[in-house]
Amino acid sequence: MTKLVLSRLDELTRQACPGVTEPGLLVGLSGGPDSVALLRMAKAWADQRKRPLVAAHLNHRLRGDQADADAVFCSDLCRQLSIKLIVLCEDPRPLARSRGAGIEEASRILRHDFFRKILAENNDLHCTATGHHHDDQVETVIMRLFRGTGPDGMAGIRPVAGSVIHPLLHLSRSEILAWLEKSNQPWRSDPSNLDGDNSRSRIRRELMPVIRSIFGNGATSGPARLAGLWENDLDFLEQSAQQALSALTDDQTGTATLPVDQLRNLHPAMAGRLLRLWLTCHKLVDPARLESVHLMNIQAWLREGTSGTTLDLPGGCRLKRDFNLLSAEETSAETAPMQNAGDFRILVASIRGPEDPASFGRSEGHGSPCGKESWKLTCPSNVLHGNLKVRNWRQGDRIQPFGLDGSHKLSDLFREQRLPASERSGVLVVEDDTGILWTVGLARAERTRLLQPGQPAVIITVAPRGTGIQNKDTDNHTGND
Repeated sequence: MTKLVLSRLDELTRQACPGVTEPGLLVGLSGGPDSVALLRMAKAWADQRKRPLVAAHLNHRLRGDQADADAVFCSDLCRQLSIKLIVLCEDPRPLARSRGAGIEEASRILRHDFFRKILAENNDLHCTATGHHHDDQVETVIMRLFRGTGPDGMAGIRPVAGSVIHPLLHLSRSEILAWLEKSNQPWRSDPSNLDGDNSRSRIRRELMPVIRSIFGNGATSGPARLAGLWENDLDFLEQSAQQALSALTDDQTGTATLPVDQLRNLHPAMAGRLLRLWLTCHKLVDPARLESVHLMNIQAWLREGTSGTTLDLPGGCRLKRDFNLLSAEETSAETAPMQNAGDFRILVASIRGPEDPASFGRSEGHGSPCGKESWKLTCPSNVLHGNLKVRNWRQGDRIQPFGLDGSHKLSDLFREQRLPASERSGVLVVEDDTGILWTVGLARAERTRLLQPGQPAVIITVAPRGTGIQNKDTDNHTGND
């Protein structure tokens, strides 16, 4: 088994580090059996190939003394193997709250940020290896299937994912444990992996026995085989998207732009993949926050929008269309009106004019300023229920942001948009009888989306009392406090 893993390390490091003749390796070490086995095998590989090897341990401090004992175990193991160990302590719960994510997802984000930072600070390290194995692959594919993932998700844990490699995907959990026992190598156990209430633990504990009882003990080979088939197809699609992006991108001007007409002529599947590459390779959007719905929204906006319109994406990225050019810029929440709600009123006006209300802000993600200390938002008229009112935000307020599933706390939204704490007390929200539909200047709710051109719509304007606001091409405007 060791010989096979060493061969995989050779193969995967070549793929992850093209052009590097002697790639150095960082191993993610949790203390569990998978990462311990990987570290032992990586040590043999590094000694034979004369390559740099470093281990990294992230203590999430979620299990109290047990987590600290894991860190001590990792430190002792690395000392025995003469391997440098880098340790970081960071609690994932604040990140989980700020992103509306689970603890498992937030922990994964922190780990990969930790790994990337180590690689950036060590020139002799070029990629990271983690101990994910065959059983992890099966559980991942099943979990993503029931969450309705796309082709990328069905590829599961890919052998090479950027600078991260997974050399143990061909080995089962039982094979790894047997190898450790034969080598007399101890490891640490995390009880939550078996009796935890997260999705992966429940799939492992509750769903997998049912699958085996129906399809037999070999049933787990199916999801892993499916992931391998998708891997081959996605490699081809990614190469094609990269070639298409290179053909469309013109960086000679110093700005990253895309031609809208050529982008619209691509097949939607290729256009979405190209947009993802463009947004992530230019570091315009965090890949972890860019979902399929965002890519669909961009393509719909480009088909139906007009020059001069904008579309906001998660993490403070705003897309802008200037005639035939698509560009992106960072946005700041500091332009939002920060006032006492009692000094403002609401005006509601029906749209009378165009078939497609793009010029009235159809693609706005946060509303648009329409004068000094005044903002407007266009939305379908049938989403308004009862009376509208404007008020200052309160602790506990939630909104389902445009383009996202589930509700998010406004306090988390403020942190994401880096709104200074001193200014948060003056943020205005507009709500009806069913809840908040607009955080003025910051975010609109998903229900305010205009789905079809020509559908009945209204413009909601928030303006200081005593100001005269006129909405061109509208009628029947009413104020409601």
